Amino acid sequence: MMKVSDNQSELFDIVDENDHVIGQATRGEVHKNKNLIHRSIGIIVFNKKSEIFLQQRSSTKDTDPLKWTISASGHVLSGDSYEDTAKRELVEELGVNLRIEMVVKYLCYAPQETEMQKLFRAASNGPFDLHSEEIKQGKFFAQDELIKTLKQNKLQLSYSGKMSLSKIGWL
Repeated sequence: MMKVSDNQSELFDIVDENDHVIGQATRGEVHKNKNLIHRSIGIIVFNKKSEIFLQQRSSTKDTDPLKWTISASGHVLSGDSYEDTAKRELVEELGVNLRIEMVVKYLCYAPQETEMQKLFRAASNGPFDLHSEEIKQGKFFAQDELIKTLKQNKLQLSYSGKMSLSKIGWL
């Protein structure tokens, strides 16, 4: 089995379908049990041309390695807020501190896990300082360019990335 860069012992709050905390579990546990709903965030960064920055996940990610996803994302650690997690992930993954705005909160039933996800948007033209352990590469896409690229099978989106882009009407 390949070594993953994600800390499998990170502690997450387990929540019910109304987002009330009912317990805790580790990253390793929640990724093996779809009944353990845990919190996550996603941030979609738009540039001044209304393009979206997408990232290709590194090969060492524990879920969806090498698939493309939204600008930044992550799990909410036990006791943390969605907003603080979103700001931290922007700094960790893209090296930027941006103003964020909440778009939508929804329950995401992914193949390997179930997440209560809060999706945010932010604005930046870059450049970004990509965290190489988390991100292989990144690029801004116009909506028509992304749809064409997907239809030609030139890139694969992660499940969570598809859900997030669908929530904002991009897919």
